[in-house]
Amino acid sequence: MKWTLFVLLFTPWVQAQEVTAFVDVAVVPMDRAGVVEHQTVLVAQGRIQRIAPIRSARIPANARRIDGRNKFLMPGLADMHVHFVREALPELPPALANKAPGAPRIPASASPDHERENRAYALMFLSNGVTTVRNMWGSPTIDAFAAEIRSHDVAGPFIYSTGPITDGNPPMWFSSRVVETATEAEAAVKADKREGYVAIKVYSLLSSDAYAAIVTAARKEGLPVVGHAPRSIGLEGAIAARQDSIEHLDEFLPSLQPGGRSAQRKPFADALRDMDPRRLPGLARDIAAARIWVCPTIVVRDLPRTDPVWREEASFVPPSVFERYARMYPNIAAGTDPRSTPRAHEVDLSIVAALHNAGAQLLLGTDTPKPGVLPGYSLHDELVNFVSAGLSPYEALRAGTVEAARFLGRSSDFGVIAEGRRADLLLLEANPLDDVRNTSKIAGVMVVGRWWTAEDLRKSLIALRASY
Repeated sequence: MKWTLFVLLFTPWVQAQEVTAFVDVAVVPMDRAGVVEHQTVLVAQGRIQRIAPIRSARIPANARRIDGRNKFLMPGLADMHVHFVREALPELPPALANKAPGAPRIPASASPDHERENRAYALMFLSNGVTTVRNMWGSPTIDAFAAEIRSHDVAGPFIYSTGPITDGNPPMWFSSRVVETATEAEAAVKADKREGYVAIKVYSLLSSDAYAAIVTAARKEGLPVVGHAPRSIGLEGAIAARQDSIEHLDEFLPSLQPGGRSAQRKPFADALRDMDPRRLPGLARDIAAARIWVCPTIVVRDLPRTDPVWREEASFVPPSVFERYARMYPNIAAGTDPRSTPRAHEVDLSIVAALHNAGAQLLLGTDTPKPGVLPGYSLHDELVNFVSAGLSPYEALRAGTVEAARFLGRSSDFGVIAEGRRADLLLLEANPLDDVRNTSKIAGVMVVGRWWTAEDLRKSLIALRASY
């Protein structure tokens, strides 16, 4: 296979150095606002061993030295909502193959070409400084790929996966796990905990009884409940259940209608027109009081662009991915989705602003890939969205570093630059606290002590593209 050449070319660059020293660098620790200048950061055995002023730092003679002058070192970024590629779907049943009304749709996150596609996503994440992701539809194939990354056989970000999408009957997506009864809910929760998943993921078409049974079973097993707010209960029901994280902003609009969430769901354009913004602060306060995290994924409705920069970035995605997602989201691919209008984007920003003002807990995520959402690249767009919604650069960056680690219960592993933390680091040419766009000005990336320059990563992307 052609992509094998890319892997072989990439291998020499991923060999870990015994000791690495970032010398005379400005550290952006992210456990507090501000920069600590003229520091030496010593990395060994995949962890940050020592942080000291350059004048007092002792650097081993055998250390690889990385010149940090006029550069900024921050923790690697976390995309808290992504979809790596699962194994190919089984043969479709006749009803689905014939596109019968009401039949589940075919998801684009499964493919017989998953091995090549996952390696492409992993490299695109690394090239953009994304060193951690939360994968939102776990499967044996992705679990095996995550293990390859952890064992350093493949270069990529740390992957923390939820269990498979858990939905009602019929589900929205073919191959989802269906739960209708308390017995099935308990079995699903136990299966996800046994497989080591970080949460059970609930979805839009669960019945209210099935959702309640999942929450009860998950609380008993100590497993977080994340995902969509099911339509049967709405956002208010998810708040009452204290769902651990709510993904996307889809269920906000029905709850912002005059008089509250109506039993009859309106077309999106009508709901957007009729929304009552005065209801938003109270809703945000309820979410904050319930200590629920929200991963807005504002970029999820971004349309494919035609400018040279975007086309170049998109060229690193295997063409088969775009073909599948265009079938899955034809309106976005065609640029006709009503959720992709400037007005819809403005409302999304206002929701994030209200959540932030209420003190709600926010996570940075993209729902990549989609027709207009690219692995790695789109996370930088989401940072800009957060700042446009009123967060400071520091607050926006926390949502993709410190807060991500805290949500996953991995604060001792990543999210800040501190001694003992995993050496997942992003070296930048400019201060990200001045402008979050500076997170795109990458000099190099380190994951668990393995170092790549921006040029290394660029060459690997080009080699990858040549394999398509």
